[in-house]
Amino acid sequence: MGALLLLCGAGLWCLARRREGMLPVRVGRALLGDLAVLSYEIRTRRMPLPELLGEVLTDGLGAEVLWGPLSERLSEEGAALPRCWRESVRALPPPLGRMLEPLGALLPEGGAALAEAVEETREELTGFLREETVRQASQGRITAALSLAGACLAILVFV
Repeated sequence: MGALLLLCGAGLWCLARRREGMLPVRVGRALLGDLAVLSYEIRTRRMPLPELLGEVLTDGLGAEVLWGPLSERLSEEGAALPRCWRESVRALPPPLGRMLEPLGALLPEGGAALAEAVEETREELTGFLREETVRQASQGRITAALSLAGACLAILVFV
């Protein structure tokens, strides 16, 4: 019974580590989709950012970690958009904040330059997501093997 509990504990620890490690990937995927919407709205509808934040970018993980806090900062602090953006992206898991921070300077201007920068950021984010997914899969296998080996060693010691 103790061996079973030990193996289950090792498995749960492994799952918790995997979930924790996948946070940047989950947030990155959500923001990748949101940036596509942002780019479309900028190019096609020319919708102002405050309206975008209030009407379009209101659901999902991206809204929870970036767009919601940005909207709150903008309503509290007024029109200091680059500063609000910088503070909002710094709260993102690394390296997502570093990738998104350059957009802050272009947000007040909007237009084609911002849409182009958003597309470049999306490409950089896509590359990061590919690499990080592969790295996390490899790391997950290593973590699972080590936790299983540690649990088996502990079982052998206790027997």
